[in-house]
Amino acid sequence: MGLEDANVNIDPLKALEAKVERLKKDLKTLETRLENSQTDAAHNQLTQSNQLKDTSRKLAKTNDRVTDLAESVHRLERLLVALNRKVRAGETRKADFENWPEIEKEELAKIFHGQEAYARRKFTPQEAKDTRKAIAEYDRKAHEAIEAAESLTHLPPNAESLWRKHYKQWNAITTRVRPEVPDDDTHARDTVAKSAGNEAIKRIRQQIRARIEDAVAGDLLFPAWFENVLGPAAPPGRADDWLYTATDVVLYRLLHDVTSPADALGPAPEEEGHRKTLHDRLTNECAEYRKP
Repeated sequence: MGLEDANVNIDPLKALEAKVERLKKDLKTLETRLENSQTDAAHNQLTQSNQLKDTSRKLAKTNDRVTDLAESVHRLERLLVALNRKVRAGETRKADFENWPEIEKEELAKIFHGQEAYARRKFTPQEAKDTRKAIAEYDRKAHEAIEAAESLTHLPPNAESLWRKHYKQWNAITTRVRPEVPDDDTHARDTVAKSAGNEAIKRIRQQIRARIEDAVAGDLLFPAWFENVLGPAAPPGRADDWLYTATDVVLYRLLHDVTSPADALGPAPEEEGHRKTLHDRLTNECAEYRKP
């Protein structure tokens, strides 16, 4: 063993200082490695971020190209439809869904009356009974209130409490509304109107559907408004549904006097009711048939 080693082993302080120095060197080495690792990680993160941004840009451009392509295909389809119509118009007979001499105005009026009957307030037998009782009670209180009001003019000036009582009795009836009287005659007429309207709709639907089926069988050229809303033909596997909707579209035009050569149903009604309900249903059904 050398003298230097002996001194190191013998002097604990120097041995500790040497150990501290070695630890400092090791710590410095670790710090350097950590800094290098952090630099590499930051570089990798930046690279990945740039790659992600680049991929996103490429994806956005691809989406734009797909959208442009879809619009081009849609325009091409419309041009082909228009061209097909022009070609067929010169050599094909046209379907007539505008003139219906076999459908009389009285038949359409029956449908309107039936719709009005369905929309009217209807009383069940129990409701009618309860309503008549309420009317009798109202009339009784109204009679008492009238007598109370008449007595006000005969009360002495010092009968304040009695005056207040009679006035309160009169005022109470003025804030109430007499219930609507159940009309048995109206109920009976509405029943007849509903039945007549349903029969009229059934007959007219049969006539309209038969003409549409003949036009399909004869490969006739449909009106522009018909193809705009229902397409040039029934979707595969949905011919019966398509015919049902097409029949109601023609019926809607007849009922509500829609004559537009391009818009099958015309503007959407603003008021709630049977017409708006039918317009919304037909609009939704026709949109389904036009889907690719």
